[in-house]
Amino acid sequence: MRFDSRQKVEPSQTEIETTDGRRVAVRLVVNPRARRVSVRIDPTRREAIATAPTRRHLKHAAQFAVERAGWIVSELSRLPQGVQLAPGSITPLRGIDHKLIYEHGRAVPRIEAGDPPLLITPAPDAALFESRLLRYFKDQAKADLSERVAFHARTLCVRPARLQVKELRSRWGSCSVDGVLSFSWRLILAPPFVLDYLAAHEVSHLKEMNHSRRFWAHVRRCMPEFERGRDYLHEHGCALHAVGMAR
Repeated sequence: MRFDSRQKVEPSQTEIETTDGRRVAVRLVVNPRARRVSVRIDPTRREAIATAPTRRHLKHAAQFAVERAGWIVSELSRLPQGVQLAPGSITPLRGIDHKLIYEHGRAVPRIEAGDPPLLITPAPDAALFESRLLRYFKDQAKADLSERVAFHARTLCVRPARLQVKELRSRWGSCSVDGVLSFSWRLILAPPFVLDYLAAHEVSHLKEMNHSRRFWAHVRRCMPEFERGRDYLHEHGCALHAVGMAR
């Protein structure tokens, strides 16, 4: 396994070659908050990322990716098959599989009985189906999260500055130092107790900006059986990330 310095990819990328001749692209990232070089798999982008704390450590990060080439190939091969947000696809909503149906029109998406249930998404044109469905998922996620965040905030006597739902590449949620809570829209795909766990998790960061014992005590106060939601994401997180990322 070796680092190919002659590769012709964009400057923020490199390629590694495995012992069986396969070539794998690795994105190089500088993160000043990183304490050391590292390699991880981004299940949303479906790629390997090598992180360095400074630009002068990028070469070291690339070499570290070479050393982890076998692991990178193994982890990428384990990613679930991508699921397109397209008519006819099956995708979960609040933990229940739904079949996606296109309908010409401008009405709000709706669910009709079926086996599986039908998630009917009207759009003026079929080309707008995905964007309309994605907006629906984000709106549903924000509504559910707003309710659970408010509930847990009352429990801990804290007040978030703002709540936002968006595409998060490497995490399910975050809490900024100024109290802004951000969540992945894909949480609406999971069973409600998973979304509830993430709401409790990020609200608890308003009390403790770390993962200390005190932090987890706050999470447990909000949700005594929080491990259930955490374990679900550990087991099924990659499958959720695969939705909207067909390959």
